[in-house]
Amino acid sequence: MAAVGQMSSTRGASAVQSVWSDVPGSRMHALLVGEGAPVVLVHGFGVSGAYMLPLARALAASFSAFVPDLPGQGKSTQLLGEVSISQLAVALGAWVEAEGLTRPLFVANSMGCQVVTELAARRPSQVGPMVLIGPTVDPARRAARHQLVSALRASAREPFALMALAARDDLSAGIRVLLSTSRAVLADRIEDRLPRIQQPTVVVYGDKDSFVDQEWAERVATLLPRGRLRIVAGEPHAVHYTRPELIAGLVGELVIEEGQHASRELRRRLEHGNVSATKVRQPDVDHCLPPFLRNRERHEAVALAPYEKRRRTNARQLVSQITAPDERDSAGEVERPGPSDVDCEHR
Repeated sequence: MAAVGQMSSTRGASAVQSVWSDVPGSRMHALLVGEGAPVVLVHGFGVSGAYMLPLARALAASFSAFVPDLPGQGKSTQLLGEVSISQLAVALGAWVEAEGLTRPLFVANSMGCQVVTELAARRPSQVGPMVLIGPTVDPARRAARHQLVSALRASAREPFALMALAARDDLSAGIRVLLSTSRAVLADRIEDRLPRIQQPTVVVYGDKDSFVDQEWAERVATLLPRGRLRIVAGEPHAVHYTRPELIAGLVGELVIEEGQHASRELRRRLEHGNVSATKVRQPDVDHCLPPFLRNRERHEAVALAPYEKRRRTNARQLVSQITAPDERDSAGEVERPGPSDVDCEHR
């Protein structure tokens, strides 16, 4: 039986609840937003479910958005021993059962795609349609060196508030969990199981993604028997964070296409091109950030712009030092900062 606690004083569909469930090997925490048919949002590596909150709020007008913290991340306790994708999938499946969810639609990002597809291959009866955003890991980029370069490039492209949230979650998880999970991510062969998965699936690719190549995203969609690709121009790896309303629209369309839980109101809003009734602003995750990073829209230009510029410059320079000349960022020659710009400490 799940234990539910109120996390936000906001009333209505946008109120955030904190839900706890006991599964074998872990006590799992999840956030719950909205009312309606269930949609489960599964986060990626090194972060908690908090970075899925903007999307959860975008879905809240029509769905119950569940945002679990995978074991060892966020508030969920870690599993014993070495982490594997299959262990995380088993835990997620046990959590779905504990919550009493029947074939919910899943939206996953990055490593979360590996976990959800593993669950779909193992227990297809537990998984409904899927939206896979920036699925990892491309077999050509499984070396740790490639992942380091991808992370550095991402730090130069992803929104500042999201990177701050990731840094906080990295510290919370601890180095042992992060290393164990990273080994699991790189060892997993997602491509071997995709042809066995029969769920209708939309693969979403932001064409500014630093972790995933378009060729790999296309391959994922092709390997899935009922997969199709949606390319989002100008967006990074975390499309669900930068464009939550767009992803909410894809979820609504997928639900209607599959005839699952299609309420009259949802059909009406789809016909009028307004799937997401709630405008989602970036500060939806403010309560998850340190105080000096809150109210980002109001203060970023003054307080954070200098640090943001140094952060992006340093990331590009490190990529330049690690990679060979022919592997450099496609955006062009790496910016050459002066000595004062190399130090990323916030002065």
